[in-house]
Formats: sequence, structure tokens, C-alpha cells
Amino acid sequence: MVKKIAFLGLDNAGKTSIITAIRKRFGFEEEVMNLTPTRRIDRDSFRFLGIEFVRLDFGGQKQYREDYLKTPDKYLSATDMLFYIVDSQDYNRYVEAIDYLDNLILYFKETQNYLPISILFHKYDPEIMIKYPEISKKIVVLKQALMKYSETFDIFFFETSIYDIKSIMDAFSSGLSLLFDKMELMSQLFSEIGKNYNAILIDLFDSRGITIGEYYRPHLHLQEKMKIYNLYIKVQQRIVREDRTILEFSDKFDSGDRFSGVVEVLNFGGLDFYLLFIIEEEENLEKTIDILDKIEAAKPEMENLILQIIQ
Repeated sequence: MVKKIAFLGLDNAGKTSIITAIRKRFGFEEEVMNLTPTRRIDRDSFRFLGIEFVRLDFGGQKQYREDYLKTPDKYLSATDMLFYIVDSQDYNRYVEAIDYLDNLILYFKETQNYLPISILFHKYDPEIMIKYPEISKKIVVLKQALMKYSETFDIFFFETSIYDIKSIMDAFSSGLSLLFDKMELMSQLFSEIGKNYNAILIDLFDSRGITIGEYYRPHLHLQEKMKIYNLYIKVQQRIVREDRTILEFSDKFDSGDRFSGVVEVLNFGGLDFYLLFIIEEEENLEKTIDILDKIEAAKPEMENLILQIIQ
């Protein structure tokens, strides 16, 4: 079985930058700065949970868009997932972006392909949004206009930035999860463990950094999530480099609160996964041991869920 996912949007929306970041996750900044506009369609493939995916990066220049819409069956048939990218900073082209999406959705409606659609408001860079708060207000209005599609399609919105790799991976992971049954059960399991033992965060990633399940403490600040994720990437690199299966670490948030973390490599169904969990540093060692024991006891259930998902 092969799944087809398409990245579409206007020229200069950031489609190729997003795909490059997803593909590399670290050390991609220089490559992104030197990207050239995509000519027609770039293709690559990857495996996720044992399924082969073909990823299509559609060039967004006007002549290409016209060609796709002139013969849509040639380019868009049998698409399983659509990631539609909007340059959030280029609000003068919002209407043009909606018109293009209108035409794409019209094709999918006519062919009765009611695929899930993730709309990414890209270039949602933190510094820019602080400096120009009116952009966020315009995006809210745009989201309201785009909700008209939700009567027929499952529509999801994300704000992403090349300067926040977690925002990109979250959007991509959420989109892929829609193509698998029972994926939400992993997050439910982590939520149960996390709430009972007051964990800060529990995450299960595949080897490419795609999220399988996630729990994080309510009201955990965005900066704290980003700090944890950036630490995770560094720890994962070290695990691969040193050929280890587990690595512990500790750090502190900007507030001064300290936390401890563990990244462990697990193999379920012949596939490697990375389990990350973060807890507050406790003087009470017994409490820390309790949550470690609970995580250990939950591994057979994690494996069972993975096997159900990939069946």
C-alpha cells in the first residue's frame, strides 16, 4: 500500500522549506536559505509505521497552478492527504491563496475524494508576530472564512515557522495521524499516566521524529515545549552517534524550575521508536521511581497499540 500526500500553495509560501525541515529536522537552515523555486513537482518517499508514503511538492508558480487545475486527474487523483501552505506574512495574497484552494477543493468534491486537509499558516515567525500583531488578527479572519470547507472536509489549522521546528513536526505528525486508525489511543494512554503521576511531558516518536502519541501538562508554555523538543533532538543525535539505547538528562526552564528527562529507544513490530518523558526533579526519590516503574509497566500496552495501528 502506498499513500500519497501533497503539499500545495502559492509560490513562495514555503512548501519546500517545510519539507526540507521535516526531512532533516536539524542542520537544515543553510539549505533552506539556498532553496530555489520548485519546478513543477518534486517527489520523494518515506516509510512511516510500515507504510510507504509518496510526498509531492507542487511548484506554486502561476503557470504550474494553471496546469494542475487544467488536468487535475493527472496530478491530484488518489491523493490521501493535503497540506495547503499559506504565507501568513503575505496577507496581500490571502484572496489569491483562497481562490486556489477553492479550485482544489472543488476538484476533490467532484471526484468524491473527501481527504483530510491541513492548512498551515507558515512563516508565523515569533518575532514578526510580536512586531506586527495585526497579522494574527488577519489570520483569525481568514480561518473563519476557510471554515466553510469543514461542512464537507476535515479541516485543521496550524501556525508554523522554520524557526520553530516543533511547530512544523506537530503539523506534519497530526496530518499523518489522520490516515491511521486508533492512533489517538497512544495519546490517551500517555494522558492517563501523565495525569496520575504529574508528568510534564510524555512523547513517542518514530525514528524520523514523527509523533505517535503525546501528552503534556496543561498550560505548559510554548517556550517550555520548544526547550524540551530542542533538547530531545540533541539527545537523539547523541544516542545515534554513541549507539546507545537510553540516555538521561536534566535541565531547567527559564523560570528556574528543574526537570529530569529520559530518552529510550524501543523496538515494536521491528520498528524503532524513541520514548521521551519529562518529570519535575524531586527530592523525593520514591516519587521519581514510581513514574519510571509506571512507564516500564506500560511498554507492553504501547507495543500492543503500535501493532494494532500498523495492521
